[in-house]
Amino acid sequence: MRDPEVSVTFQPLGRTVHVLPGTRLSEAAAVAGLPLEMPCGGEGTCGKCRVIVRPAPEPGPAELRLLSPAELAQGTRLACQNAVQEGLQVEVPRSSLAGYECRILAGSTTGRSARCSPSCPNPIAATTWPIWHASSAR
Repeated sequence: MRDPEVSVTFQPLGRTVHVLPGTRLSEAAAVAGLPLEMPCGGEGTCGKCRVIVRPAPEPGPAELRLLSPAELAQGTRLACQNAVQEGLQVEVPRSSLAGYECRILAGSTTGRSARCSPSCPNPIAATTWPIWHASSAR
């Protein structure tokens, strides 16, 4: 018999996906069309895939190492380190989305990173930001 699926709702979009128990939050986010920043490949070493989970599971070793006590108290967890076991509400900060930080290379003399604004014409961000614009227009 197949395990019943559980629902995960991603905010601020209100996008709900149904996944099997044991699915990583990062995988559920990808199913919802919200690829997360994970330069460490999901190893839990970079801390870039921060999300706020309700109800929040107990923090694991990577979260205890990378997150502040205040972040832990508010329910911030690493999406790559948490598996869905029950229905959840997950708030995804913009900074956790893949493509949020852009490298401006053409015409740049400094080679430094720059934060993209929601109107950034960056092709990587172009698939992410219109989603956020639609939700903030309400």
